[in-house]
Amino acid sequence: MRKVFYILLFLLLFLMLCGCSASMITPYEDNDVESLKSWSFQFNEETNDYSIFFGLLNKNKEYISADVDVDIRIVNEKDEEVYKGTKSVLKSDFSYYTSQAADEQYLAELKIPAVDITFGKSSNGTVYLTVYKSDTVRFDEVNCSVYNCLPISDVELTSDTLPFNIDVKGYDGSVESTIQINDITYSFEKDYIQQVKITVSGTKLYGKTDSMSRYDRISYKLYGSGEYVITSGDIYLDSLDQGDKFKDASIVIYDIAPGETYRLVLCEYDW
Repeated sequence: MRKVFYILLFLLLFLMLCGCSASMITPYEDNDVESLKSWSFQFNEETNDYSIFFGLLNKNKEYISADVDVDIRIVNEKDEEVYKGTKSVLKSDFSYYTSQAADEQYLAELKIPAVDITFGKSSNGTVYLTVYKSDTVRFDEVNCSVYNCLPISDVELTSDTLPFNIDVKGYDGSVESTIQINDITYSFEKDYIQQVKITVSGTKLYGKTDSMSRYDRISYKLYGSGEYVITSGDIYLDSLDQGDKFKDASIVIYDIAPGETYRLVLCEYDW
């Protein structure tokens, strides 16, 4: 009889322990978020803003929607953090999208206005995302690359105080003409090939009519940070008579660094 009692007691304790363990496990429902997928980033030229897309999957690998928060960082390839913020996503923010990175998928879309992103020294970089919701959902930080779409800073070009004169000399060192530089303007082109186009304007103040050459040749040097010479070359002014005005746009500098200050020096050509 005592043996039967101990057997019944053992079975009762076993059932109690099993019941306690089961009550501590939250069953996985079909609408519970299990994984993060299909994150991407793109620039929308029509609306002048950026989109961040990502999808949420349940345990059956089905796309679902959920209320989550997203920490966002954007760092360009010069290691400048150009955006940092947190945005909330609601179930209503999920829909079927066809992004630049993939075909139609059920995704959340976050919008970042272009004006919210700081101008930097590179249009390439990385977007970092951390998706979470209180203590129920938290994924490790993920990232995706950004190419040619982050806003970049302008360059600054300085020169000697205008106006100034440059003598054009012949082989024997005599002055054949005098060129007055009245204005120097530039434009920074940021699309794909970053380059600066420089326009030099002025007037030919003096020129010999018996000059052997029909060109007035002056030289230039472009200095970058640290006073290093970036590039140099010559400007050829064709068939100018005394008193003629000119506007030369032949100086084009490629692979320019955004956000930098450059100094242009115009001088007489050294034979």
